[in-house]
Amino acid sequence: MKIRKNLAARTLGIGAAAAACLMLTTGVAEAGSFGPKAMVDTNGVKRGTAQFVANGDTLTVCDTRADGFAPKVSVYYANTNTLVWRVTANLGKGFCVKSSKNLGERTRYDFWATGLNQRLYVGTAG
Repeated sequence: MKIRKNLAARTLGIGAAAAACLMLTTGVAEAGSFGPKAMVDTNGVKRGTAQFVANGDTLTVCDTRADGFAPKVSVYYANTNTLVWRVTANLGKGFCVKSSKNLGERTRYDFWATGLNQRLYVGTAG
């Protein structure tokens, strides 16, 4: 009887541990989120920031300098380099532009700081 209790306890413990691991690894839309990330030029000067929140597919681009440059993020399908979405922070220093688009959860996207030749993120949107 004692052996069966130990076996049952071990089996239950292993099952609970497996369930906990599964819960930790089954991320939802937040898995594809990034930022805020600095958008910098080739001289290392920060021109703006970009943040993507996968839960709601929201991209926010902010201008951090009064220099006449409007930070822009372009989103492409990673496998074809076809433009899907572009968001430009064109309201001046200290202002952000927030936009949402329904992106495919399993599709890979490439996020670029346009005009700065900086890759911000590549991966799925969720």
